[in-house]
Amino acid sequence: MRVLFITKQQYMAKDLLADRFGRFYEIPRVLAQSGHEVHGVCLRYRPEQITSGTRRSHDFVAWSSFYLGLDLPLGFVRHYARLLKLARRIRPDVLVGASDCFHIIMASRLASKLNIPYVIDLYDNFEAYSATQIPGLRQWYRYAVRKAAAVSVVSDALSAKIESEYCPRGSVRTITNAVAPEFFHAGEKVMARRTLGLPEAGLLVGSAGSLTASRNIAVLYRAFERVKNVDSRVSLVLAGPADKRLISQVSNKTIYLGEISHKRVGELFRALDVGIICNRDDDFGRYCFPQKLFEMLACRLPLVAADVGASQSLLRGSDICLYHPGSEDSLAKAIHAQLAARHLPALPIPTWQDRGLEFGELLTKTVSTSAKCLMVAI
Repeated sequence: MRVLFITKQQYMAKDLLADRFGRFYEIPRVLAQSGHEVHGVCLRYRPEQITSGTRRSHDFVAWSSFYLGLDLPLGFVRHYARLLKLARRIRPDVLVGASDCFHIIMASRLASKLNIPYVIDLYDNFEAYSATQIPGLRQWYRYAVRKAAAVSVVSDALSAKIESEYCPRGSVRTITNAVAPEFFHAGEKVMARRTLGLPEAGLLVGSAGSLTASRNIAVLYRAFERVKNVDSRVSLVLAGPADKRLISQVSNKTIYLGEISHKRVGELFRALDVGIICNRDDDFGRYCFPQKLFEMLACRLPLVAADVGASQSLLRGSDICLYHPGSEDSLAKAIHAQLAARHLPALPIPTWQDRGLEFGELLTKTVSTSAKCLMVAI
């Protein structure tokens, strides 16, 4: 099966190709290693020291990288023309659109032009993104989702939303995020602390990822003030892109590691005593999948997460792990409780190999169904 996979290149403060990171790198990798011919095209919204049109092969996937440019919307028009030219050359059996509403819409138009099925992958509720405020874009996006041959979604909550609000023509399947076991696994706490230059004694709680107002991170800062006032042994360790205004307000018992590599995030989770996953109870938080939840548990790290969306359903029966979104009092109590109990929910931890194979099954079924429909039409 020949697959054309289109996605943006920079997401979650990482670069798909430079960091070989995340869902949109791992799923094509597993597809290619399973014997499919996979071509990936990623679009950079921010300029980097990479020549536009760069082509390279990673893990058997033929990737092409392009820069959008500043002259919008002409940049998307140019990119669509490039995609159409490439697709006509490689003649894919199926097209996959992922990462944001722009790529979903382009996938729909390309597939219609080429008369091939397309599958879309929703790793978030893209309607919650600011781009859908552009006049007309939300309607085009919904139409593209509705007409897709199949839709993969990152959480059951998002699946229910798509089924009820979009009335999709194709099947909808939940394919959650997963972990890279080479980075996220159990290990020796003291060694991890030494590697990161963290205090070997005392209690460390913390998080990695987006440290911004969109994740309600200020609630964590306020909750930590309460925690350290009760137990002076506790320090807060943070890593990831941060809102500078918010991070300047944190306690002197906070250690900020800056933005660190994916591999070092695993080290951080092995170094902590309790991991914290912040989120809002909004259109983003209710439908996203907390990647860190599986990564923390893979490192055998007790955690506390906002009681919303996928965390709420996954941690059902482990109430000690949940706090009320927006409540620093609830979060502080949950941190104290987990420092004492060290409860680890008994959840199976999927790998990207598992999820990539599931996605491959979805594509194979889609292509097979499309071929049968074509035969009937003939």
